[in-house]
Order: sequence, then C-alpha cells, then structure tokens
Amino acid sequence: MKNKKILITDLDGTLVRNSIMVELQDQKTLEILQKKMKIGIATGRSIKEIEYIENQTAIDADIRIGFNGAMIEIEGETIFEEAISDDSLKKILAYIQQKNLVFDALDGKDRIGTHKSEDTGRLWNVELIEPQNLFEELNKKKIYKINIRPEKNCDALLEELKMLFPQLSMCKSGDKRIEITPCNITKGHALQLIKEKYGYSIVSIGDSENDVSMFECSDESYCMSHAPQRVKNHADKIVNHFSDLIDLV
Repeated sequence: MKNKKILITDLDGTLVRNSIMVELQDQKTLEILQKKMKIGIATGRSIKEIEYIENQTAIDADIRIGFNGAMIEIEGETIFEEAISDDSLKKILAYIQQKNLVFDALDGKDRIGTHKSEDTGRLWNVELIEPQNLFEELNKKKIYKINIRPEKNCDALLEELKMLFPQLSMCKSGDKRIEITPCNITKGHALQLIKEKYGYSIVSIGDSENDVSMFECSDESYCMSHAPQRVKNHADKIVNHFSDLIDLV
C-alpha cells in the first residue's frame, strides 16, 4: 500500500542525468519507489516529452508537470493549464526579434524558433521547426514556455528581461538558457496545487534553478551534487545520484 508521500522528480540532470536516457539503476529505483508512493515528474519540457521518458522506462507517472508548471496532469486528467497571454507573448517576441536572440517556443507539440541542436538525442521526439514567417506564426499560437539561449552575459540578460517583463516568470536553467513562463508559474506553484489536491507530503529532487521553488514547497527536498551551490543551498540534502533516494525516502 502506498504511503502518504509523493515523490516529484526533475528530468534533465536528475532522473535523466545525461538528458538522453534514464540509467538502469535509476529506473529500478523509480520502480521500487512507485510501489511505496505516488510518483510525479516536473520539468521545463512538455507533457509530450514526459511521455517519451515514460515509454523509455515503461513507468507511468501519477503526476505530470510540464513547462515548469504551466500544465499539470494528475492521473491523466489536466487539472491546470495556462499559456503566456497574447499581449505578453507579442511583447516578448518583439524583444527577441529586435535583439536577434536565439530562442525556441513550446506549444506542447513542437519546439518553434531559431535554436538548433546538433545533439538529436536530447530532442526526445519533439521536432525543432522554424516556419518561414516565424514571429507571425508564433503570435497565432498558444505558447506555454519560451527558452532564450544567449551565448554570453546570461545573468545580465535575465535581469534586463525581469525588469522589462515583470508580468512573466523567468529563471536561468544552466549557463546558457533562460526559461520564460506565464506570471507566477513555477514548479513550486504546481506543487502547492498538488498538495491542496492530495493533502500528501511532497518529496522533491532536482538540480537546476527552476527547481528552487519546488524545493521551497516540499516537505523533503534533495539536490543533485553537480548542481550550482546557489541551487543546493535551497535543498535539505545533497545526493550524488537519483538512485540514492532508495535509502532516504
């Protein structure tokens, strides 16, 4: 019988340490833990990409949190969904176009933009496309998240974006990616909604700045040892591998 805990795991750098494939030891750990508690996945990626990892591991998550919390599914039912507003989307896209920034926008099906990855193993069956009339086409779509990918001065750009677009949520993920979602949309916000739905305690594990809000909303939080110190500072404990959870939760 499952206990009153829910384990929420990040994907890239955490459950999927190399952003390509779940290691066998981590997959076995997930299988064991799912017999004891509900399992959730929280990622900046789409629900479609969560399903890709589920197919890879043959494990279905009880809870799926996509786009850093802009879409939440519980046992296959969408309980929350929020896209970037039309006005905010128009303004941020105009800024990206003016500054000629490399970016991709996520509509739940594709990655749309100017970012091209040579490492196809990290795409998880989500195609990167660049329509001929890119910005015109994007302004017609429902966009849940935008990734801006500066080659340098990422911190300075993030501060400028926060000042210019206070109506959007933003965080840095890695050294060369800024993630943008609707106002107040974070993994932490998603976990709060789930706590209200289930009344269970939440254990979380992650490795990046978009996981900080998740740590702060959890009853127990674990951070991967390779994470930046500023991220580790917000977690209760540090682990080297996802599989370390087997003796901890």
